[in-house]
Amino acid sequence: MSQSKHAVELCALLVDETYGELTSRIFTILLRRGRLPIPLLSKHTRLSSHKLRHGLAVLVQENLVYHNFDKDTNTTHYEANPEAAYMLVRSGKIVEIVRSRYGDLAAGVMANLFLSGHSSVKELVSQHITKVTETEAKRKREECLTNGNNGQSKVHFPIQPAAHANPTGQIHGILTELLDRGLIQPLVGDMFRSPTDTFNQVEKEILQRDYGGSTKGTKQKDELKDKIRQRLQDLRFEREWKPKGKKRVLNGNHANGVNGASKRRRLSNGAVNGDYYFEDDGTRLDLNMLVRINYEKCTVVLRNNRLAALAESRISSTTAQVYEAGLQLIESKTPRCRLDPKVDDVKDLPDRATFSTMEVTAALSKAVRTGTGIGTVSSDEIDTRKLEMSQKLRKRNDEAEVEGEASEDDEKVDDVAIYGNGRLLENGQGPQDHGGDNFIDDDDVRPTKRAKVTFEEKLPKPEPAESRENRMLQVKNHLLLLAGDDCRFLRKCGSRGLGEWTVDFEGVTQYLQEVELDMIVLERFGKVGHRLTRMMRKLGKLDEKQLPNLALVKQKDVRTKLAEMQMAGVVDIQEVPRDSGRTTARTIFLWYFDVERVSTILLDSLYKNMSRCFQRLDIERRRVQDVLTLTQRTDLLDEDPEKYMVPEQLNMLHEIEDKEESLLGHIGKLDELVAIFRDY
Repeated sequence: MSQSKHAVELCALLVDETYGELTSRIFTILLRRGRLPIPLLSKHTRLSSHKLRHGLAVLVQENLVYHNFDKDTNTTHYEANPEAAYMLVRSGKIVEIVRSRYGDLAAGVMANLFLSGHSSVKELVSQHITKVTETEAKRKREECLTNGNNGQSKVHFPIQPAAHANPTGQIHGILTELLDRGLIQPLVGDMFRSPTDTFNQVEKEILQRDYGGSTKGTKQKDELKDKIRQRLQDLRFEREWKPKGKKRVLNGNHANGVNGASKRRRLSNGAVNGDYYFEDDGTRLDLNMLVRINYEKCTVVLRNNRLAALAESRISSTTAQVYEAGLQLIESKTPRCRLDPKVDDVKDLPDRATFSTMEVTAALSKAVRTGTGIGTVSSDEIDTRKLEMSQKLRKRNDEAEVEGEASEDDEKVDDVAIYGNGRLLENGQGPQDHGGDNFIDDDDVRPTKRAKVTFEEKLPKPEPAESRENRMLQVKNHLLLLAGDDCRFLRKCGSRGLGEWTVDFEGVTQYLQEVELDMIVLERFGKVGHRLTRMMRKLGKLDEKQLPNLALVKQKDVRTKLAEMQMAGVVDIQEVPRDSGRTTARTIFLWYFDVERVSTILLDSLYKNMSRCFQRLDIERRRVQDVLTLTQRTDLLDEDPEKYMVPEQLNMLHEIEDKEESLLGHIGKLDELVAIFRDY
């Protein structure tokens, strides 16, 4: 993360928003002044040794500050970790993704790790058992009050967890699943040191061991770089989670539709707190093992969600679901979005992660109707009988409603069934029987009235069984749509089965950046500025005399717009003299659009806007501090605010909640742009 003024300000505000003023004060000094020992840190922060050590302990616990002990000087230096501080913005997004995939309890584990930094398995198990006990006690209390004497009876009962749930095995199953997916990782001692300190220590050890303290010549320097890179890769491999043994695969229908890929499934009577239930397969983690959130893997998950949303907006929701299933297959093989130049060598990297059509078909949920969302058929092949029949039925029903009696022809519509969300098909056939394309839209058909409708008839009819080959062919068609799109979501490679597919993330990310840049330039500088920047980005540096003819704009308007964009830092000019005189008449003026430079300026602007949002949120909260203090009282946390607040206070509370939601939503949208230009 860049150390610009606005970036430092944003990180300090994030720490202040989450952990308080003391930690924010220490963190800000470390960001501005770099590595510092405790004496200098105490001097700059003007804090006592007791408060300083207390704040540093919190920051180290939260992984917001690195520390490294120097044996030569017998001094510990502390250094800020701005990447971990910025990830606090995305904590809500990550928790919601985990909730959608693995349930509320897994989301609670992630939220707990965001607040605590790192925690041991023993602490997480204890907190989970307490939560299950409190939930079960609350449920029993509500049942007793509901079934009692008009809610007045008070029944004393022993508080025990649900009989069907094994809280200890459940939390071990959740943690194992999150570790296997890479969303959390075991904590080792090297993680408390900054990457720079780790690199310097490895370099120092190799120099002393193999080269006697210094290298001679270019050959030894190249060998030293290779050995350092290999050692850093070994350290990275040691940090990875290595499951012991092979887990038992569940049988039956899973909640996510992945065959054996997840162990969660719903109980018939509901799991604890209505959550997904992880079966106890006997896996037990070391209770003393420390775990923390893997920010790099979480960024990969966020990128996959963003690409799936882009595919849905450009093609269809069904194709996006197929694409998301493919992205999740290569998610386990993608530890991070961007390579580290100090550790990863581009020349020695393995081939890109791939997946086959068969694997996507097996991993795709059975609830996804793969026959929909793939093109249309020609007008000659459309059977209009269904449309004519539905129009006749609509006319008859309208006449029956006017006359106040049912139509005589209602008994003749037994061969028409209501399928799914209101589509009418003959003989009860679903869309899949016609290739998924030849069906009637919901806007053209209204459900008909039937004289006698049983409960079973009201239920949507199940989708006809499909052959494995037919479903695989439909999935392949969706993948071909993704590969043929201008975005280049996929690229076909290999020849195994129906083919293998891979994703060129650099190309898709570049497309996202270009789209966002075009939208920003269009909003700020209009159509002329948008046209000029697209031309310069595609054609490179252009002479000022060529721009009016290429852009079909008057020369006066072109110069005015270029000067405006140059003041904003969007475009720049390069002077190329034809001779040594450097006169204006003998000089070529080349205008160009530097994407990297504009991206850097845009990132700084995004940091500034996010900082202003947090500052505005703090000002709005101070205006209603009395009301917020009242809601934070421990004796009123479980009470409804309407019971102890006057109408004026209640209106102020609702107003500040709406402002918080608006400002935090705006911050989330700005963070999406930051991720596109910096992380993806």
